[in-house]
Amino acid sequence: MRAGPGPAVTLALVLAVAWAMELKPTAPPIFTGRPFVVAWDVPTQDCGPRLKVPLDLNAFDVQASPNEGFVNQNITIFYRDRLGLYPRFDSAGRSVHGGVPQNVSLWAHRKMLQKRVEHYIRTQESAGLAVIDWEDWRPVWVRNWQEKDVYRRSSRQLVASRHPDWPPDRIVKQAQYEFEFAAQQFMLETLRYVKAVRPRHLWGFYLFPDCYNHDYVQNWESYTGRCPDVEVARNDQLAWLWAESTALFPSVYLDETLASSRHGRNFVSFRVQEALRVARTHHANHALPVYVFTRPTYSRRLTGLSEMDLISTIGESAALGAAGVILWGDAGYTTSTETCQYLKDYLTRLLVPYVVNVSWATQYCSWAQCHGHGRCVRRNPSANTFLHLSTNSFRLVPGHAPGEPQLRPVGELSWADLDHLQTHFRCQCYLGWSGEQCQWDHRQAAGGASEAWAESHLTSLLVLAALAFTWAL
Repeated sequence: MRAGPGPAVTLALVLAVAWAMELKPTAPPIFTGRPFVVAWDVPTQDCGPRLKVPLDLNAFDVQASPNEGFVNQNITIFYRDRLGLYPRFDSAGRSVHGGVPQNVSLWAHRKMLQKRVEHYIRTQESAGLAVIDWEDWRPVWVRNWQEKDVYRRSSRQLVASRHPDWPPDRIVKQAQYEFEFAAQQFMLETLRYVKAVRPRHLWGFYLFPDCYNHDYVQNWESYTGRCPDVEVARNDQLAWLWAESTALFPSVYLDETLASSRHGRNFVSFRVQEALRVARTHHANHALPVYVFTRPTYSRRLTGLSEMDLISTIGESAALGAAGVILWGDAGYTTSTETCQYLKDYLTRLLVPYVVNVSWATQYCSWAQCHGHGRCVRRNPSANTFLHLSTNSFRLVPGHAPGEPQLRPVGELSWADLDHLQTHFRCQCYLGWSGEQCQWDHRQAAGGASEAWAESHLTSLLVLAALAFTWAL
C-alpha cells in the first residue's frame, strides 16, 4: 500500500492553502473612496457650449478628456508625442527619435520626460491615474508581427551593419537580445523617472498586460476567450515591467462582431482575469490595482453598448475585482449636434442607470462584507453572478438638489441580499487591513488590532494544524 504524505508535508500544504485563501491586499481607492471607480474620459466638452447639447456626467466618479489642451486632470493619458522621446517609425516608414529603442539617448529622453510630465500634471500633491499609451512596438520581440515587423527588420539591419560576416541565425539572436534589452531599459527608465516626479499618481502602460484572444473571427464556433498559454508565458517574461508599475491598464474594447453574445463576455472576462493574475503575481505582499479601459460604444461605430454588453464589460470588471473602468472615446463622439444628442439619449436611457447601479452595488458590498476596508471579488471567476442592486430591495430615484447625480438608490440590503453576497463574493482588503471581512487593522506596528489579527490567524492555523495531523494518520 502506497504511503500518503507525512504530517509535516501535509501541514505545510494546509498552511499554504490557508494563506492563499486570503487575497493579497491592494491599494485603497483614489478619487471618491469607492471600491469601484467609473471614469468618463471622452472629449465631450464641446457638446454643451458649442453644440448646445449639455451632458449630465455627475454619475461618473471622474470626468476627464484625452484631448491635448487639458492638463491637471485626474486621469492623464500620455500618447507617444506627449512623453519623452519615444522611438518609432511613422506611417511613411521614416525613423522618429531613432526608430528603435537601441538608438535612443536615455539622457535626452529623461530630460524631455520632466518637461512633459510637469506640463500635464502641474502639482505633485494631487493623486491620479497616469497612463502611458505607447503602441508602436512591443517589448517582447516575437509580438512585433505584421506592421510592427519593421522594428525587427531594423534591429537585424543594425546588427548586420556591425557584423557583416555573421550568419543570419546569429544576427537574429543578437538583434532580439539588443532590442529587448533596450526596450526594457527604455520603459523602466521612463517609469522610474515619472514615478519620482509625480509619486502620488498610479503609473502604468495602456494595454499591458494583453491577452491576444481576438481569434473569435476565425474560430467563432469553438471560441472560448481564453488567453493562449504561450501569451500568458510571454506576459510573465515582462515581470520587470509589472514590478515597476503601480497600476495595470488592460483594454476590453468590444467589436460589434461580439455584440450581445456570450463570446463578448468571455472576451472581456479572460482579459480582465489575466490582468488580475499579473497584478497579484509579481509583488510579494500586495496586488496592483487594475483599471480597465473600455468604450461606451462598439469599436469603430457610434453605437452604444447594449445592456448585455454593459454587464459584460463594466459589470464583469466589477465582479472580478477590478479597481475601476475608464470609459474612453475620441473626437468622433462630438462631430455634430446629432452625435452629441445620441450620446445624451444613450446616457439617460441606459448607461447612467447601469453605472449608478454597479457603483452603489460595489459600495454596499464593501460595507456589508468588508467593513468598507476592501472590495468584493467573485469567488468563482466564471460564475454568472454580478454586483447589481436587487430590484426587490432598491429603486433608483432622480436627484433634485443642485449638483446631485441624475439618479440615486433608495432602499437597503435584505437578508437575502446579504446571503447572496456572502455566498458569491469574498473580500480583497486594502493595504493595512486583513481578515476574511477586512476587520483587522494592522496599519500600526503594534496595538490591539494587530494583536487581535495575529491571535485570530494563530487560532486558525492551530485548527488547520490539528486537521492536518488527523488527515495524515
